[in-house]
Parts: sequence; structure tokens; C-alpha cells
Amino acid sequence: MLRLSFALIGCVLTMGRFVPPVLADDLQFFETEVRPLLTEHCYECHAGESRILRGGLRLDYREGLLRGGDSGPAIVPGDPQNSLLMQAVRYESMEMPPAGRLSEQQTAVLAEWIRRGAPDPRLEAPPAKLQPVDWDVARKHWAFQPIPVVEAPVESDPGWSVNPIDRFVRAQLRQAGMEPAAAADRRTLIRRATFDLTGLPPTPQETAAFVADQSEGAFERVVERLLSSPAYGERWGRHWLDLVRYATTNGADENHGLPEAWRYRDWVIRSLNADLPLDQFIVQQLAGDLLPVPEDEQAAGDLLTATGLLVLGPKMLAEQDKEKMLIDIADEQVDTISRTMLGLTLSCARCHDHKFDPLSARDYYALAGIFYSTRTMQNRDFVSKWMERPLPSRDVTERRREQQQRIDAVRSELEQLTAAGQKDLAAARQADLEKLQKEMPQYAMVMAAEEGERCNLPVHLRGNHLKPGPDLIPRGMPAILTEVAPADSISGNESGRLQLARWLVSPQQPLTARVMVNRLWMWHFGRALMRSPSNWGLQAEVPSHPELLDWLARELMRSGWSLKSMHRLVLSSRTWQMSSVQRADYQERDPENRLLWRQNRRRLEAEEVRDAVLFIGGGLDRTPGGMAGSVDAPRRAIYLPIDRAALYEMFSTFDYVETAGHIEQRPATTVPNQALFLLNSSLVHEQSRRLAESQGGADVVFPAAAAEELASRMFEVIYGRAATPAERAEALMFLQQVDSSLSGVADERERRLQCWATLCRTLLAGNQFLFVD
Repeated sequence: MLRLSFALIGCVLTMGRFVPPVLADDLQFFETEVRPLLTEHCYECHAGESRILRGGLRLDYREGLLRGGDSGPAIVPGDPQNSLLMQAVRYESMEMPPAGRLSEQQTAVLAEWIRRGAPDPRLEAPPAKLQPVDWDVARKHWAFQPIPVVEAPVESDPGWSVNPIDRFVRAQLRQAGMEPAAAADRRTLIRRATFDLTGLPPTPQETAAFVADQSEGAFERVVERLLSSPAYGERWGRHWLDLVRYATTNGADENHGLPEAWRYRDWVIRSLNADLPLDQFIVQQLAGDLLPVPEDEQAAGDLLTATGLLVLGPKMLAEQDKEKMLIDIADEQVDTISRTMLGLTLSCARCHDHKFDPLSARDYYALAGIFYSTRTMQNRDFVSKWMERPLPSRDVTERRREQQQRIDAVRSELEQLTAAGQKDLAAARQADLEKLQKEMPQYAMVMAAEEGERCNLPVHLRGNHLKPGPDLIPRGMPAILTEVAPADSISGNESGRLQLARWLVSPQQPLTARVMVNRLWMWHFGRALMRSPSNWGLQAEVPSHPELLDWLARELMRSGWSLKSMHRLVLSSRTWQMSSVQRADYQERDPENRLLWRQNRRRLEAEEVRDAVLFIGGGLDRTPGGMAGSVDAPRRAIYLPIDRAALYEMFSTFDYVETAGHIEQRPATTVPNQALFLLNSSLVHEQSRRLAESQGGADVVFPAAAAEELASRMFEVIYGRAATPAERAEALMFLQQVDSSLSGVADERERRLQCWATLCRTLLAGNQFLFVD
């Protein structure tokens, strides 16, 4: 099964029936909750691969459910109550599955799916038997080949010959008979770079300084300043947190807060700001607790904190089959790690060999055994608790030792008083003892993993842990990849996490470096070189620039896995610095700009929109680290709580909707709620007023020359450019219209301030604010 993460699967007609689009979060819900349930409990009798098809009903594709079988349609989208499928699983009419009722949780999953409209990507009926993956053909798949050493093409154009990226891009444009766009102007360039690297707009002063600085290396100095800013880690840390499903509550059945999750997030930000090599960044998250312990307390604590990656996922804490809980946690970890690092949907092989890729169920359980042998749960209580470990602190250790001495002294005195029968004095000392025990200094705790009981797992038939296969599968990595990049053996007393981590970043491994530079390219250009950033299997398209992708992967490793070096390389390229202005003839030939004849215009993500509004209004609290008290705090968005059960509405409005699983790429939709937010939200109102106040709006009368100047300054602050004469005239006309509508406001200064605030709010609602050219 493919885990796609496009914003929509476009509307199509199938079997003469209109099929509505499938939203990304609905698709994730289907793939992670519904499809495995149908596969395990229904496909034996109701699928194309069934030995005998019961009741003429197929549940393995959408039209089969809607058409139904002998008893009629199986579902009524949006209406669980009147869906035969729900009546059957509730044993109200038929009794399905006949072997035993589904659990209440499983029944609730089906009901929720139907309530959502039964979103289902399975548009085509699978053949009675899928052809098995041809492993000999699969071994030749481009993504599974060793990363070759590639030389950049020779380029005669001096402007396009310095940066190797440009030489690759220019060569393909020449083959297509196309010319690259002109360079972007300097105002566009600094706005693009500042949002790209920090998630914030440049100040008018920064823009003016760059425009005025015509000396050699001016743009390189801007890039260095941005890379040195703490805001860099806050922006690029958010990209990484999308991949590893960071949140501050558990979600699932028990939405408990994760009070220490922020420590992992802060570690990510610190590590990126320090340019921790990406290979070490990955190894520490998978196996930091297994590396040599540094003398430095902060460094030692960081190695523990990094493994929070393995603990952050949603868990069914109240699941009473604790073995199922643990194997489901391992499955979630397999999914996150395989999609993030390898770009493979390995968790699709939990119930059966992967339908499309050379990933067997044995491969899945070999990797799952590594995570099953890792302890990420503290206990197996009725409502289980995730793993937390103390951060090392010599100061706390010493204070605990001193406190324990006091406790021991009082306990000794208490024993003597009790033996002497001095009850009143003994009671007083008992109270003292309890007080001292409560005052014992505590270590700061962090979500972290540790080695668990090592074991190999059998294949679970149809993914059911209650139906184990006969053989235990040795812990290890996918066979198709170890043929190219052999992995170190895993001894019986090791989980295998360290071997996995080192294998992922080994120079021979064909996927990790490619996957990572493809993501980096996507975050800089808005689109990846290889379209499906988290699915590099046999269904993946060939990259638009395969030689460039391989060259970048090699360059990442050559640079010591330095992300900042890669940023410098990309941003110094003519390719990245091109204008985003379109050409009608090229747009017709290459509407998706796959050949990179221009830069891509991109919409700001949710966090960028919110932070930029606060920044422009002067209300942004730049304090780094720690946890914001609520979503209303004026901190950067990365520090806000992320509640999996009640996501901040502004985030979901601007397409940050998935908090429980890996996000390969944020969608960018256009819906009315976005415009309504920018016009009506208290955040925008407050910051628009602050901006108007800071610019002296209450004292600027219009129409007047001072009003034209102020209107132009507003454009500078919000759009990064001065207003044109026509825009200034239009702004003054707008202000007069607003002033007339506010005739009931007697205080003239207050009325003018409200007029200017309304203009600011209107500018913030414009595409020139929402988009980066």
C-alpha cells in the first residue's frame, strides 16, 4: 500500500461515478487505521485474492464497497448508522467477521471512516492476484543503485559555469531549447533568502542595506548572517519536526500531555544551529544512548534527548493487550524511520510482502525487531507510561547526596525515639522526615529510549501478533539494500539500533543521502527533484535531474554532511536566484517547471504566516527554547504546544493538519478560511494596530504628503518594497473610505489610528505578503 501525502488526490470519474478528492489527513487515517483492519479481518472472504468470494462482496476497492454484494451497498458515505458494513460488524443484522466481533476501538475506526465520507484511494479493482514483485528487476531500480561519482557538465556561459548546480540545470534547459529566467531583483532576493533560512521577513533596514551594498560578496554576507541567526534552527528545525511527527500531547486513546517533548525539539534547534553533521544528527536520534558518554553534562544529556525521536509517536496507552501496544509502537517507529531516512514505505509490509516494492514481510519484522528490542515505554500499567530518563547533573547528584545524609540522620534519630517510647517527639521527627523526603532534589527528565529485552520477532500472519509464524526473523535491515550496502552484524545482546543508525549514513547506502538532499531541495525550491520525497520505491518517478541529485548526495557526504554548507551552495546558485516570473510559452511546455527555467513562487507555511504577522507588528517574543504557555503566547510558532486532539485552528487553516504521522511535504491549499483569518483574527487585528501605532498613524492626517510617505512605509514593512504612485493613491482613497465608515468614532486620533490599522490588515491579507517570489 502506498502512503501518499499529496494535499489532494484529484477528483476523477470511475465506473461512471464521481469520486471526491481525498484529503491528506483522511488518506493517512485510511492507510494507518482502516486498510490494515480490512486486510486483517475482511480480505480472507471479501477481496479479489480470496479463495472463495463470499456474498459477492469485495471490500478491497472503493467501488466494491459502494456497489456492495448480494445484500446491497456495504456503506453509505457519511452515514455509519445506515451502512450495512456497520450493522454487520456490530452483529445487528449479519455477524461479521464470523470468527469473532471486532473490538470497540476497531468498530469506532470504521464508523469514523464512514462518517468522514469513506475516503478511499483504491480506485481500481485489484486483479484477482497481484503479480509478485520481480526482485531481479527491482535490483536494477535507479534508487537502489550505489550513488555514482558524477561530473558537472561543461558550461560556456560564464554566469552559469561557476556553481555546479547551474551547470546541470543549464544543460537540461539547452537540451529542451529553453533559456533560464533572469536574476531576481535584490529586494526579492533578500526576502526570499530571509524567509527561506529563518521563516521571518527581512526588516526594511536589512533590505535597504542589501540594496545599497553593491560590493562583491554582499549576498554571501547576507546568507552568512542568516545562517548564524538563532532563527535558522527554528525554521529548519520545523522542517525536521514535520518528518518525525513532533507533538506535545500523545493523541490516540489517551491524549495526555507530553511535558518533556519540548526538550527534543530544543535539541533539534540547537543541533541545526550548531551545524551538527547530518550523519551524526541521525545516529544520535536512533542510538545516542549507545554512544560513548561525554564528560560534558550538556553533551551527555543531548545524546539521551536525541533519542526522544523514538518516544514521540502517538500510542494507544490504554490498550489492554500490551503486546499489541508494543508491536504497534514498533510499527509506528518503523514507519517514521523508513519514510524519513530511506524514503520507503516499509510498514506496508507488516501484513504481507509489500505489494509494489522489494520489501518482504521478513524485512519488516527484521527491522521491527530492532525497535521491539528497544524500551520506549516505562511500564505496562492499565494506562501505560512512556519512557523518561533523568538528565545527568553533578549538581543535582551532589545535592541529593547531601539531602540523603540529612534524611538518614533524621531516620536514625526517629528509630531511637521510637525505641525509647517517646511518641510525641517521634511523631514530630516523622513529619520532619517526610518533609525532607519531599524536598529531595529531582533530576530534570527527558523522553528517551534505552535498550530493552533483546528478541527476534516472527512474521505475524496478516499483521496479527496473535498469529505468529513458525520462524524467528533475525534483526536486520532490508535485504534489497544490504546487497548494495552491507550492514554490521547484530549480536544477541544488542538491539541493533546502533548498527541501523550507522548503516543508514554509511557512504555505500544508496538512499539516505539522496533522500535528504531531495528534501533540502524541496524546502528551498518548493518542489523536489524526485516528486515523492518519502516513497523511493518502484512506483517512484525518475528525478527531473537525476545526475544533479546524485551529485548533491555526493556533495553532502563530501562536505561532512554539513547542512549549512549545502545551503550556501544552493543559495549561491543562479538557479535559486532566478526570478519567478512566468513565460506563457514555457508555461505551456513545462507547466510544473520541472526543468527549472524559473524559481517557484511559494505560499508561506502556517508558522511563517503567524510569525511574520507578529514580527511585522513588533509583537514577536524572540525568546529561544522552553515551552510557550498556550497557542496565544507571542512566541515563535515552533515553541507553541501541539495538541494532537485539538490542533491550533490557525495551523489547520494554513494546511498544517497532520500531527500523528510523518509529513513528507506540506500541502498548500487556497480556502476562504485563510482570507477570513487574515482579515478577522484577533492576532492580525492586534498586530496591525501595533504597526500603525509604531509608525505614528494616529498623528498622520490624510490626504497629505505625510500620509503618502506613511503608506509607502507600510508597503516597505509588509511587502519589502515601496508602494508605487498608483498604490499610494489607492491607499489614500481607501483610508478616506474607511474614515467615512468610522464617523461614529469621536476621537480623531483614535479614528485615524483605526484607519491605518485597517490598511495594514488589508495589506496583510494580500498575496504579496502570503507568497514568496
